[in-house]
Amino acid sequence: MKNYYLLLIFLLSVTAMYSQDYKQMISEGTHTVQDIQTVAETHFAQVGTERGKGYKPYKRWEYQALRRMDENGMLPSPEFYYNELEIYNSYLNENSSSARTTIGSWEQLGPISWNATSGWNPGVGRITSIAVEPENPNHIIAGADTGGVWRSIDGGLNWTVLTDNLSNLNVSALTIHPTVNTTYFWGSGSGTIFISTDSGITWSVLADTGNGSVNKILIDPTNTNKMYCSVQSGGLYKSTDGGISWTKILPVIPNGYDFEFKPDGLYSTIYASGDDFFVSTNSGDNWTGLAGFGDGPKMIGVSANNPEVVYVLEADNGVFGGLYKSENSAASFVTLNHAGKNYFGYSSDPEDPEDAGYGQAPRDMDIAVNPNDVNDVHIAGINTWRSTSGGDFFTSTSQWTPNNANGLNIGYCHADVDILEFVNDKLYVGTDGGLYVAETPTVVNSAYYKDLTGGMGIRQFYKIGISQTDPVIVTGGAQDNGTSIMDVNGDWTDWLGADGMESFIDKNNSNIIYGTSQNGSLYRSLNSGLSITGIGSPEGKSGNWITPFEQDLILPNVVYSGYDEVYKSINGGDSWESISQDFGGNLNHLKIAPSNSNYQYAARGSSLYKNMSVDTNSNWTALEGFSGSINSITIHPTDPNRVAIATTGNQKVYVSSNGGDTWTSYKLNLPNFSAQALAWHDNGDNGLYLGMDYGIYYIDDTFTEWQPFSNGLPNVIISELEVNTADNKIYAGTYGRGLWSSDVFDATLSVNEFALESFELYPNPAKNNVTINWNKSDLVSVRIYDALGKLMYFTKNINISEPTTIDVSNYSTGLYFVKINNLQGSVTKKLIIE
Repeated sequence: MKNYYLLLIFLLSVTAMYSQDYKQMISEGTHTVQDIQTVAETHFAQVGTERGKGYKPYKRWEYQALRRMDENGMLPSPEFYYNELEIYNSYLNENSSSARTTIGSWEQLGPISWNATSGWNPGVGRITSIAVEPENPNHIIAGADTGGVWRSIDGGLNWTVLTDNLSNLNVSALTIHPTVNTTYFWGSGSGTIFISTDSGITWSVLADTGNGSVNKILIDPTNTNKMYCSVQSGGLYKSTDGGISWTKILPVIPNGYDFEFKPDGLYSTIYASGDDFFVSTNSGDNWTGLAGFGDGPKMIGVSANNPEVVYVLEADNGVFGGLYKSENSAASFVTLNHAGKNYFGYSSDPEDPEDAGYGQAPRDMDIAVNPNDVNDVHIAGINTWRSTSGGDFFTSTSQWTPNNANGLNIGYCHADVDILEFVNDKLYVGTDGGLYVAETPTVVNSAYYKDLTGGMGIRQFYKIGISQTDPVIVTGGAQDNGTSIMDVNGDWTDWLGADGMESFIDKNNSNIIYGTSQNGSLYRSLNSGLSITGIGSPEGKSGNWITPFEQDLILPNVVYSGYDEVYKSINGGDSWESISQDFGGNLNHLKIAPSNSNYQYAARGSSLYKNMSVDTNSNWTALEGFSGSINSITIHPTDPNRVAIATTGNQKVYVSSNGGDTWTSYKLNLPNFSAQALAWHDNGDNGLYLGMDYGIYYIDDTFTEWQPFSNGLPNVIISELEVNTADNKIYAGTYGRGLWSSDVFDATLSVNEFALESFELYPNPAKNNVTINWNKSDLVSVRIYDALGKLMYFTKNINISEPTTIDVSNYSTGLYFVKINNLQGSVTKKLIIE
């Protein structure tokens, strides 16, 4: 009987898991990655994995989740990373020498704009939130998915990043305080809300509402202590103390999507949506749910031109579900007739039968109504649409490829629209390729949208490939924005569309480049991307989301690919032969030894294999002695038996000097971030670089601990590292802040010759103000940390040759650390506040 009840409990738990929506499970943040995978795979087995089914957004999440999960399969919360970064900063302040010159000299290489050749859906990077000050529309803040918060004070001509020192660069909502324009609110994952009171210079955690990404933050301008926020899979919340504490106003509602005030100037009537629609007429104290809608996600549109009119846009399993209209402040709604139409797909014909099942709502879905014309309604999914008849009839205003847009004489903006928002008479659009504005949204033509993203370095690179030349050529594949190449002049060109994945430059001819898109679609260009040719995958197979694709660094025209088997081509991919057994599933990683291509290593999940023969159908040997799934493999440039792996296990990094027979943990003093990427440097001391989801670290035979190597680098996910021995630099492809480079670690640099060490700090102890001064005019960055590692002050690119005074009057009594850095290194000095 006991076994019967145990079986019943198990079956009920499995049934409960399968009955959940995988997107809700992701937002809740309480499930293992493996459990979410199980539910998602069941879902897509039923609905299919074709374009527009939501499969690509899921696979993007899955790839990063598998790399960032801990040893228990859970994803750490933003609060965890916030605390862990403070702990590591405190460790550095207490244990590092006061002056360091071997910590990296990172600079960003872009891309910060797009220039398409063969890429069919070009953009800069994904924008997930925007806020524009209505009284000063030149004042804009924008949020990149994993690239942080950016600020412009000239209408988008120039941008400054505000968040590179933080432990979290994930942005899902932004709001500028309606009466204090130097106060910003930023919504992130796991229900976390950050606040800045100094125009984004410093940030603090304001509140944690619970699970899910914060979708929207709304503030009552007549009483700014009243705030509202919607949380994906978390619900709808209200605060009466300026966002410090939040109450769930509709406890039974699992999802929160949108909030809007009735635009009558009173701010007492509020509309809210999740999978249902609600209205409150007393500032959110009481709510009424309205019937007559479907059960899909909903977004709300209102216009000051007629405050009585309310539009509700609804999705149905990812596609367009319906549009509802009220002319009596949501007392009742009518369903507008759009039967048989899908405005969330790829086509500009809403009745295109081939486009009927495509859509990615609520991820790509919004509505905005012209504040000067209540009948001018704009909606979006993959493309944008406009109605001049109050929602009765829509025509497309954008297409997701430039050529199609020009042919239809409508605007181009990147596919997958997250945000539509009118501010005054302009329509702003946030997409997976950047931020756009329709400055004259009532006149539709090929110049309808203007790209405002230029200057933002927010590309989400999955992989990079560099030439061993000086100057260097780099090619990189990125989420949503294809594959691009940086030429010898530092200029970028997009040459391959879709999601860009593994990419590399031929070792003998830098005009020849190889690239991939999702699931192992292979490409080659013989002229630096001006034209491309598809390469057939081995036996027509489909690979992993990012399919391994590598070049033999010894033999010409030899390339390798990893699917459920390892394949070799001796003619640049024109034909393939298997050189391994069937691994029972697609490989995640494949590396070929640079010094002896007979040595090859491959990984699938937590399984690692080694091969010492390139014969057809050779049997690869399984290696053991480590824990965790494998995120990266690197083989020493001159020793094929010296291998390092980065894993999701709690030991982070393992190194073997005998071809994987035994492994040594290299956890040492690493922070508890996720180990993402590794690269050896043949510098005579077995130099090894590690990129984590925060920071880059270095170790070699002369050190017993990892050395921080992140000077000038933002706290962004490091996707891949590669060393170029021709120009003696290391390159980092980041997932959210583009490409970066630094001089390699050089132990010969002398701290004694580091002039920045002579900077002055006085008075010390200090009470109300502290002054910093240096006898050189080089630009520096200044940070002040408290004893626990919390960043209290930050400014960059300033000249302190004249004494610069900092107000510390609001600091508590105690010990602080003042860190000043330039491209050559950093200096940290202690400061006492009395």
